[in-house]
Amino acid sequence: MALPMTASEPPAAERRRRLAAAGLVLGPPLFMLGEVVHHQVDTRPVLAAALACLGLYLWIAGILGIVHLLRPDADRLGLLGGAAALLGAIAVSNIMVIQLVFALVDQKVESYPELIRDIFNYVLFVTYLFGPVFPAALAVLAGGLLWQRIFPTWITVTFLSGALTFPVGRVGGVPLILHVTDFLLAVGAMAMGWQLWKRAELWNGPPERPADR
Repeated sequence: MALPMTASEPPAAERRRRLAAAGLVLGPPLFMLGEVVHHQVDTRPVLAAALACLGLYLWIAGILGIVHLLRPDADRLGLLGGAAALLGAIAVSNIMVIQLVFALVDQKVESYPELIRDIFNYVLFVTYLFGPVFPAALAVLAGGLLWQRIFPTWITVTFLSGALTFPVGRVGGVPLILHVTDFLLAVGAMAMGWQLWKRAELWNGPPERPADR
């Protein structure tokens, strides 16, 4: 069966699809690059936080795109996973900003009131409570994508593997494991974004269930 031509796609739908695809292609690798700078270049906290936050903000467009793709069969999974992923993305970006503030204060001020440090620690702790929501929600979205077979299985499984192992490197504090899990998540998301960029029918009609390639 011939695929619908992109030219017949309404302009507004095409813009939304392209934006979601760009978010998936650009957001995860930027976040991964920010993590690499954070762990490998201690003298660049501002650059690391800026890259990670920009990546997360682009992630949001991609997450909204995945929610759209999960209609109508997995709409509950899409809404649940999408809402939780947005909450988690905001929490993770807040963690990056708070860590940046810590780094800048430590660089500029040798000693500052313990009260301020306690406030920062409390805010960081509360924010960390929501951090694990991000990978858990991405796993929920990946489950919906697998269920509907919107993308080739290898793409979704790679994405799901990155989501499930996302907390491992961060809890264990092992940079190599952290970078590997970020890489898996980025590869899966970028492949999804590329498919979405090329295939208008994924966005504009009931999602097909293509055979594995």
